[in-house]
Amino acid sequence: MRRNAPPLAAALAALWLVACGRGDQHGFMPPPPVVEVVTVEPELVRDTITLVGQLDSESSVEVRPEIDGIIESIDFIEGQTVKKGDVLFSLRDAEQRAHVREANARAKLAEEIFRRINELKAKEVSAQAEYDKASAELEVARAEAQLREVELEKAKVRAPFDGVVGARLVSPGERVRRNTRLVRIDAVDRLQLVFAVPEIGVPFVRTGMPVKISVKPFPEIRFDGEVFFVSPTLDAATRRLTLKAWVPNPGRKLQPGLFANLEVELAERPNAIVVPDSAILVDQTGPFVWRVGEDGKAMRAPVEIGLRKASRVEIASGLEAGDRIVSAGTQKVTEGAAVVIAGKAPEAPSGESL
Repeated sequence: MRRNAPPLAAALAALWLVACGRGDQHGFMPPPPVVEVVTVEPELVRDTITLVGQLDSESSVEVRPEIDGIIESIDFIEGQTVKKGDVLFSLRDAEQRAHVREANARAKLAEEIFRRINELKAKEVSAQAEYDKASAELEVARAEAQLREVELEKAKVRAPFDGVVGARLVSPGERVRRNTRLVRIDAVDRLQLVFAVPEIGVPFVRTGMPVKISVKPFPEIRFDGEVFFVSPTLDAATRRLTLKAWVPNPGRKLQPGLFANLEVELAERPNAIVVPDSAILVDQTGPFVWRVGEDGKAMRAPVEIGLRKASRVEIASGLEAGDRIVSAGTQKVTEGAAVVIAGKAPEAPSGESL
């Protein structure tokens, strides 16, 4: 048995060679692989990053009185929208009103004395010194009256800007001082979003840059904003750059203190070349795609990768609009070999029938 094995193996090998030779002679070659092909078209690409920021009031202040006094009345309802100049608190002002009347009376007397001295001076009866003294005393009296009016006005605590008042921190009849906190007021018709971008994004940020945000209470809504402040320096500890954006809040759905997920658009390219990520292959020389020529053969095309987003990849260089590339079945393709595009019947070579 062992002596017959080598002749048998040799016979089988010869038979295989003959069969292969016959296959080549009669054209029984493996069929070209079937692949899916896409035609490259220019697209609009927006380079964006996702960050987290916090919403703050456009303006926020704890209202305090300018003078010591006793709360006479509270002239707002908690949570009320107020306008700049609206009275929020009234202090007892009987003393201030008395001072105003006294100062006005002195000013009136000074005006009368000045009038008489001026008449005498016109008749050359009064000396210039008396005229100057009366004029100075009139100015002092008027200034005193104006000062007393200001003190009386300070008994009214007014809203410094349009906004919404919070919970009052005092009650009527309570004595307050200049450092007593009365109420907090926030401007919320427009909020400011504070966020930071990593060091790599510094070259792309600018004032006027649009942002889109979403918040947990309203995940289905996107709110538009616009950057109005870019910090001139990086934070040394975090290596991040602080930015602020205005976010309109006409319906007041947003509230100060909310965290926001935001999408920042760093750049926009209207005619970018984008391909499916399934078309990208990588070997020792780098990324490439199979480009299908007019003759139906696939050729290796080295590419430079740009932005990668979801299942799409931007091609920075290596392809042009109108190129056809293999998007599925890339593992079946070999350099220079013909391919059959899925859904399209292969063309029979000249002089042969299928």
